[in-house]
Amino acid sequence: MPKIVNKDEKIDYICDEAYKVFVEIGIDDFSLNKFITDINMSKGQFYHYFSTKEQLIYQVMSKKSFEIMNNIKEKYKYEESYMYKINLIFEIYLNEEKSFSDLKKLYINTFLMYLTSSNDKIKVFNNSIYKNIFDSLEQIFDDEIQKGNFHPDSKKLVKSFFARANGMFLLSVKIENYDLKTQLINYCLEIEKLSKIN
Repeated sequence: MPKIVNKDEKIDYICDEAYKVFVEIGIDDFSLNKFITDINMSKGQFYHYFSTKEQLIYQVMSKKSFEIMNNIKEKYKYEESYMYKINLIFEIYLNEEKSFSDLKKLYINTFLMYLTSSNDKIKVFNNSIYKNIFDSLEQIFDDEIQKGNFHPDSKKLVKSFFARANGMFLLSVKIENYDLKTQLINYCLEIEKLSKIN
């Protein structure tokens, strides 16, 4: 009797194995043919799940991104202070643990590919990531306003806050030794000062 293969489990397995290779050697040096051989799969089997190398990269990155985001959302429920919540939202930029630094390195590797992609799935993925971060920032400001910590007009700062944080990330990609963590934390503290009711 032929073995029944669970498609979702197989896709998860391929993505997890690909992620390990991406982290180890980088996306630029990733060889799809070698990878297919290393996971003991025929090309026909692989192409049953992924039609291109780019689709595999997208699937791996979206899977890891949503895992991180769901983990952050879970921790977020138990945090009260502005700075703790900000640290969670920008954990991918601020957390120096290996799992986060590995993923950040891959974000940088795929940044240009995602930015210029005409693929509708990738556009939706980009929009959902940015929308999640923006909505979370707005919620932090709403919470602080409701608690009486921030003045009501402070919510207008969310758009510039979001844009500035993304700009800092871009600078960290372009400028060697740019201290993203320090710059972002200092900016978060500035925004807190501007927003607080004196």
